Amino acid sequence: MLFHSPPFLIFLVLFIVSLNLFKGENRIVYTCICSYIFYGWWYPPYTPVLLGLSLYAHYFAKSNILLRYGIWPVALLGVLPLVFFKYTGFILDNVETLTGTTFTFDHNWALPLGISFITFTAIAYIIDTRRGQADVERSFWHTALFISFFPQLIAGPILRARELMPQLSKIEFDSAAVKPALFLFAIGALKKVGVADQLAPIVDQIYSGDAPIDSAMAVLVFYAFSIQIYCDFSGYTDMALALGLLLKVNLPLNFNSPYTATSIRDFWRRWHMTLSRWLRDYLYIPLGGSQKGLSRMIFAAMATMLLGGLWHGAAWTFVVWGGLHGLFVVAEHLAEKNNFKFGSIPSWVRIFVVFHLVGLTWIFFRAPSFSRAWDVLVGFTIPGDIIVFSSAPLAPLLIIAVLAFHPFDKMPRITAFAVRAGSAIILPMSLMLILICAALSVNNPSAFIYFDF
Repeated sequence: MLFHSPPFLIFLVLFIVSLNLFKGENRIVYTCICSYIFYGWWYPPYTPVLLGLSLYAHYFAKSNILLRYGIWPVALLGVLPLVFFKYTGFILDNVETLTGTTFTFDHNWALPLGISFITFTAIAYIIDTRRGQADVERSFWHTALFISFFPQLIAGPILRARELMPQLSKIEFDSAAVKPALFLFAIGALKKVGVADQLAPIVDQIYSGDAPIDSAMAVLVFYAFSIQIYCDFSGYTDMALALGLLLKVNLPLNFNSPYTATSIRDFWRRWHMTLSRWLRDYLYIPLGGSQKGLSRMIFAAMATMLLGGLWHGAAWTFVVWGGLHGLFVVAEHLAEKNNFKFGSIPSWVRIFVVFHLVGLTWIFFRAPSFSRAWDVLVGFTIPGDIIVFSSAPLAPLLIIAVLAFHPFDKMPRITAFAVRAGSAIILPMSLMLILICAALSVNNPSAFIYFDF
């Protein structure tokens, strides 16, 4: 179910109306069952995958097997379903290319929604309990709800046990949060339906085609996808955080105006913040981080970003995307070690440069192949008319509007505004936006980009 779709809005109303019928532990069970219904709505046969990863997390968090074999074999075990569903085709295709072997095994199955997020949450829970950073939960229902809590189940934020576990027993409908929650949900829906889904056809047409790309198309798709992926993913996060507010659950922030970052490292402190912390805590630091010399830092940074790129997609283009970010991060480290003063550069210049470096990497993230990515890159050098208003007049307006609003696009600022504003304005406007977005999604249901990750 898409958050902005009519089926989900009906599901949400029924869930909230029935919530008060259950108390204590029964409410945990009820919320968990509803979360499984939410997940299975798309494709019920994949529900056992969610159950299996929940059982995995619950068992190994309590088991003494970690004392004998350590955490990494257990972590690798948890990654196996992700590798099977997401990377089997990638592995077999590369083996075929290298060896000339032909496999008849059919690996063109649909990817279980949010399997990467679910896997990371489960593994983090096991590691955190072993490190003493989270309590071992004795009740399977609590563990299962932690893994499957429907507001963040499919595309994050990636939760840590110490952030969510203590809140599970306090889930209830918070009438005082209706105004800020509805407004935040409406903003998220507007970003998804009103911006991302309007830019998607333009981006898809350019990237999926095989026609030459001139400078007008290259410039348009460069900015259009940068805005599309931000509005798509941050829109989902806004709606997830809003649902949490309605249930008295504080989910962690996942975005903080990332396109105002003044460095690539600052970008990753603002973009998909929970993933950045996961990669830092479970990859970068264990690999040595910045505590064991320059060479180890370079290795840890590059390995972390390359694996982060591969996590996003089973294709070498994603690896290049992660590798470019790794190179930028290493370059910043080396520049600082050589006493280069980034602070001496005006902040607006740094923001401009970082935004366009990130946009450059988005080309490899979005392109279906290296050849098409190259077509976009070469398109910038082909003389042509860069005035794109005539062919796609709405796109530039949306891009400019989002960039103008971007410095203010912060969850605390949005909810604070809603609290201060009058209910007679905020509530009808929020409901109207939500219903309009839901109506638009009926004939054009567009899944969130990160559902595939």
